Amino acid sequence: MTTEQSFSQSHLSSDLETLHARMKDKALTLAEVKQALKGRGSAMLLILLALPFCFVAIPGLSMPFGIAICLIGVCLAIGREPWLPRFIMHRRLSTARSAQLLTAAIKVARQLEKFVRPRLAYLHAGPGMLRLIGLGIVIAGLGLMLPLPIPFSNSIPAWAVVLLAIGMMEKDGLCVLLGHLTAMGTWVFIGLTSAFAVGGFQRLLDSLSAKRMLSGNPWLRNADRRFT
Repeated sequence: MTTEQSFSQSHLSSDLETLHARMKDKALTLAEVKQALKGRGSAMLLILLALPFCFVAIPGLSMPFGIAICLIGVCLAIGREPWLPRFIMHRRLSTARSAQLLTAAIKVARQLEKFVRPRLAYLHAGPGMLRLIGLGIVIAGLGLMLPLPIPFSNSIPAWAVVLLAIGMMEKDGLCVLLGHLTAMGTWVFIGLTSAFAVGGFQRLLDSLSAKRMLSGNPWLRNADRRFT
């Protein structure tokens, strides 16, 4: 059975539940997770890395997981076997955090299984499409790496990675298309929120500066009172 075929016949949520039971009360490393998911390939590892961030931000994990996602995406984009450095593969998560990661992943996987199916083959199997998917994963992974105090700054790129990985694994071109759009939307969202934040901060500085000038100049203060 191929990796792609197994997604529909052996549900992702079932495989994650099996992994959760096997690794119960154990601090995990990515190397152990990859070994346990043998046969699922890099797409499954990408899904597991990104799924927990789809609804919740897990403190301390977005940077290392974002780096891992970017490296896998780069390998796909240049047509090489996915590889991760030793310091990432052997970083150990606490027992509580491992359980939190797998529990969140299982919940999201159950929802995704309701609509994923093979379709729009030209969006995932056409010339250079796998490399394009890798590029989209890199773009989303970079967004996930940024430690921004902005709501949804983790969940949007995480959804992009999940959609691209599932589309690649299940041959679902619609998921691939949605993943690319979400990856681009990540940086549109970050750009717009950053612009609003900078603009608001600049207006605050201008307001404080104007008040300081007014309070330090009695003539301006008296003039302001006459016109109010």
